[in-house]
This record gives sequence, C-alpha cells and structure tokens, in this order.
Amino acid sequence: MFCILRPKNLFESLNEYKQIVWLGVAIAIFTVLFYMLPLFQASFSQIMDASSYLSWHIVFEFIIILISFCVFILPYYTYRQNHRLRGIFIANVFLITGIIEIFHMLSFKGMPFFLIENNDANRATTFWIIARLIVAIGITLVGLIQINRKSKVGRNVFLAASLFVSFSVLIIVTYFPNAIPAMFIEGVGITPIKILLEYVIIAFFCFAGIMYMLQYLKNKDKSNFMFIIAMAIGVFGELAFVSYVASVYGIYNYFGHVCVVISYFIIFKLTFLNNIERPYLALNNAKNRLKKYSGDLNRLVFERTAELQTANQELNLLNQKFVDDLEYAREIQKAILPDKLPSNEQVTFVAKYFPAERVSGDFYNIFRLDEQRIGMYIGDVSGHGVPAAMLTVFLNQSIKTTRELDGKRFEIIKPSKVLENLYTLYNKVNFRDEMYILILYAIYDTMTKELVYSSAGMNTQPLLVKKNNEISEIDIRGLPVCNLIELVKAEYTDHTIQLEDKDRVFFYTDGLIELDNKKMGESFTLPHLKEFLAENNDMGCLELYEKLDKKIMSISDISGLKDDVTFFMLQVRSCSVK
Repeated sequence: MFCILRPKNLFESLNEYKQIVWLGVAIAIFTVLFYMLPLFQASFSQIMDASSYLSWHIVFEFIIILISFCVFILPYYTYRQNHRLRGIFIANVFLITGIIEIFHMLSFKGMPFFLIENNDANRATTFWIIARLIVAIGITLVGLIQINRKSKVGRNVFLAASLFVSFSVLIIVTYFPNAIPAMFIEGVGITPIKILLEYVIIAFFCFAGIMYMLQYLKNKDKSNFMFIIAMAIGVFGELAFVSYVASVYGIYNYFGHVCVVISYFIIFKLTFLNNIERPYLALNNAKNRLKKYSGDLNRLVFERTAELQTANQELNLLNQKFVDDLEYAREIQKAILPDKLPSNEQVTFVAKYFPAERVSGDFYNIFRLDEQRIGMYIGDVSGHGVPAAMLTVFLNQSIKTTRELDGKRFEIIKPSKVLENLYTLYNKVNFRDEMYILILYAIYDTMTKELVYSSAGMNTQPLLVKKNNEISEIDIRGLPVCNLIELVKAEYTDHTIQLEDKDRVFFYTDGLIELDNKKMGESFTLPHLKEFLAENNDMGCLELYEKLDKKIMSISDISGLKDDVTFFMLQVRSCSVK
C-alpha cells in the first residue's frame, strides 16, 4: 500500500507547489539570459547608438512612470472604502518613485535643459539609485505590515508626505550635489558607492522575496507569490545596473530597464488584483451566491408554503372535528338537563343555564321522586370546558336518589346518604386529585312543605325569600366530593326548612354573583342579588325570571362570561305565571 500511495502523495505535493517550480524555472531562464548578455554586446552597440538608446530609455522610463502612478492611483482611491495600511503605503512608495523617475528621465545625459544643464550622467544616476532604494525598502516594509491591518490616517496626509520627500530629493540632488556621493564619473563610470548601493538594493529585494515566500507557504496567498516574482526579476535588473561600467548606453543598462518594467508591471497587476479585480470578483461571487440563495429561498418558501397549506388543511379538519365533537358533547350535556320542570299546583320552578364555553361545568336537575316529593340538585365542578362537562355526565349517571326494596316498592334515599354514596363512588374512579364536585341536594315535600337538604362543599348559600321580602342565607356545610377518602371520611348532614305559602328558595352557582363588566362599570354581587330579589318579590316567577335574565345579559354577553352561570328558583304554591 505504501508503494501505491507514495507516487500519489508526491504528485499532490508537486501540484501544490507548482508555482514555486515555475518560479525556479523563470529564475533559471533569467540567469542564463543574464550571463549570455556579453555575447550580444557588440551587435547591440552596432544597432543601438546613443540617440536610439535615448529614445528607448525615454520609452522605458515613461512606462515605468506610468505604471508607478497606476500603482499609486488604485490603492489611493480605494483607501476610503478599505483603509488598508498596506495598500496606501505601497501606493505612496510608488508615487515617490514615479516622481523621482520623472526627474531621472528629464535629467538623463543628452536630454534638454532641466533646471540645470544635463552635461553628465551623475544626476540622473543619483535620481535612479534613490528611486530604486525607495522601492526596495518600501516593498520590504510592506511585507512587514499585516494584510488586513487598517489605518485611521487620512490619505492626503500620506500624499503630502510623499510630495515632500520627492521634491526634497529634487532640490538636494540638483542644487546640493556634493551632499550626496557621486554615483557616476564621466570617463570612469559607476562609482564604488553606486555599486554598493545596488547590492544593498539587491539585499533588500532578496530579504523581501524570502519574507514573501514564507508568507506564501503559510497562507497560499497569490499576492505574496506575485511579490516574489517581482523581487526576483528586480534582482536581475539591479545586477545588470551593477555590471555596466563606463557607458550608460550599454546592453546591461538596457536589460536592467527591461527587468524593471517587467517587475513594475507585475506589481501593478498585483495592485489591480487586490484593489479592483478581487473586490469585483468577490462582489460577483456574492451576487451569484445571492441569486442561488434567492432561488433556493423561493423554492423553500414554495415548499414551506405548500407544507403550511397542507398542515393548515389538516388543522382545519382537526379543528372542525374538535368543534363537531364539542357540539356533540354539548348536545349530550343538554340532553341530561331537565327538559320540563315538575311544577304543579303546590310548587313552581323556574331555571336558567348559561355555559361560559360550548360545554359547562355547572349542572342542575329537578325531578319527581314520587307523587308527593320532588328531588333537586345544583352544583359546580372544577374547571371549565370538556373535562368539566365529562365530570357532570359522571355525576348525572352516578347520583342515586332511590333504592329498590322488593317488587315494585322503592325507598327514597335521604340527601345526606345520596351525597355519601356519591363520595364513595367518586373515590373508586381514577380522577385526578385536582378535580372535585360541589353539590347541594334537596328534597321538597309538597304536602308538608318541608325542604330537606344536604351540601357537599357548595360554595354559594341558597337564599330564602319570605313573602314579607325578608331574605336569609340558608346554612350549608359539608366536604366537597373529591379524592380524599383515604384521609377523610365524609359525614354529610341533613337540614330541614319549613316553608310557607309564597316562600321562595333561590339556588345558584358562584358565576351569577361574579358578573362584571369593566367597560360599563357594572357588576352583580351577592348584595345586588339580594336587593334584586327583594325589590321584585311581588312579581310572578316567570316575570322575575325574565327580568333577571335580562339583567345578566346587560352586564355580560353570553360569549363573554368568565364562569358558568346557573340558577333555579322554587316557589311554594302556584305563582301568578305571566
């Protein structure tokens, strides 16, 4: 396996560093070309006289100056957007270089008058060596600046500093030539100091090249590799400028200018890449990704919309089914309520039932036990809605008010025993601990006019309304029907009230005395109920019932009730029914 994988890994390594391989090939070609230059010196001198060389020199210098200004302009005008220190620094390095290159070109030996006579090559050579030093040092310093480092200094500050340096060089070289050692002596050639400075430039280029190579190997940034190429070609150019001796019109000088042009062009391409091409490529890629994401988003929105529509349809079906089931539960609950009250010549009943929701937790029933006695109960269960309604169904099916004896005979069970049996049965069913039943059960004897009752935690006291408008609360006590049989043995007590003709007993749940309309500022409490019954005691049962019904409706709409409202009224002997 090792033998199979090794060539593949070698190929991948060569492919990864192929640019370095091409750099080595380019260096080799330039090396061969540089050492072959002496072979072409004689031919070059025959076809390139001083006048022709001067024309070529102007062309080369113009290209170098043009590229220098282009390298300056691109980072300078994008600095407001990116504030990259590396970009603005290299821009001003090439601005200084470009301006000094203009001075070099205008002061070249053989050119017309530029501030002073151009009668020797020293001034032009000095401008040239200063420009090359600035480029070499500047590029090296750029490599020490982090790529994404930002600067808060205004770009015009850099511009002013560059112009100051450039024209300071012009003044010193032109008017104070002795302040700088001579770089070229007529009849002798380039001086040792010029050669030394060329090697200093080469050293900077080599150091910068090594530095950019390390950065390239670390992050594989293409811009670092392009700097390496520019530095390598720049080294060959400086070697060429070291190699000519007596004449500035030789092939080495010509070759050096060619290398400088190529090196500058690579740096210009790098500047264009970083400041123009790369941002636009990034913008275009972002646009394409956005377009793709937009398409994906539209597709996802369409899919999610379809899913939501399907889910909504299913939800509507479930909701409709729930509503249908709720309506069915409501019909069942209504079916267990008395459809006809057992009123006769001895007693009259009226009743009302307002569910807060579709189904209710309140319940009541009034029914005959025999020809003489009438059973009745009213109550409330914990909670609202379907769970409470199901508990009322359990109550209706579980409450036993009579017991068979033998044959056709049966016994009427007294109220306390009815509640005790209900409590025992309730605890045999697995109801939740938080659920409970509040109930009051009573039996009225139409012959004796006695009302016997027992309470299982009923939280509203029935009201006894005498014919003289005297109103009293009937005493009720007892444990609610709940899951406490293991802790508490319920003991319910029977109470008896002797009623008289025209007496009324008003049974109700707590929802009636908790009516409240904050918008109207109107409420209906127990004192209000007592006052209402006293003021309207002379009315007939149905008339009183209708007025109370309107009172409830005026305070709160049926759909807006916070709790179920249930009440019924017993009146001894017949009421004047209207």
